[in-house]
Amino acid sequence: MSGTWTLPDDLEVPIRPDFFPAPGGDLPQHWSKCFGCGDDQPTGIAMRFTAAEGIEVAGRLTVESRYQGGPGVIHGGILTTAFDETQGIACMVLGSPVVTGHLQIDFARPIPLGSVLEFRARIDGTIRRKVYTSAEARIVEGPAASDEVVATSRGLFLRIKPEHFTPMAEFVDGVPTMPSFGNSTL
Repeated sequence: MSGTWTLPDDLEVPIRPDFFPAPGGDLPQHWSKCFGCGDDQPTGIAMRFTAAEGIEVAGRLTVESRYQGGPGVIHGGILTTAFDETQGIACMVLGSPVVTGHLQIDFARPIPLGSVLEFRARIDGTIRRKVYTSAEARIVEGPAASDEVVATSRGLFLRIKPEHFTPMAEFVDGVPTMPSFGNSTL
């Protein structure tokens, strides 16, 4: 089953800014305690990301046995988390933080444990604070590796001011330690 998703006609597609890494360049984690990408989150899924062509990003997830849902396959919630993280990371090209407003996942087939998934996400366009994204996942290593798309996602993210996260920030010498979001224009 595939959900319907209609993009607004008046979307503006952002251009790659100077601060964004060149294709193949590593993208930083947005927060060290993030369940999706944080180094200081021992129970997280530890995704890593690179810049791709244009305003696209790529990320990988090894489907460990602890991510099991049904017998021998990934839990849908873990897959959803990976899509949320990947599409949120794609929004880094905007230079300001975002929060998830809506996320839609279409699961095409079961993904076996031991697989390595590659996610590709892009910004389809923006309108004011709204950021529309899309992504797909493929199994690139493991027993079921193929070029077939195994799941897709569409998302709506909302641009926010960095101060939104200040109450949750860690403080060092009284100063909040927050990630850099380039040149925030909010």
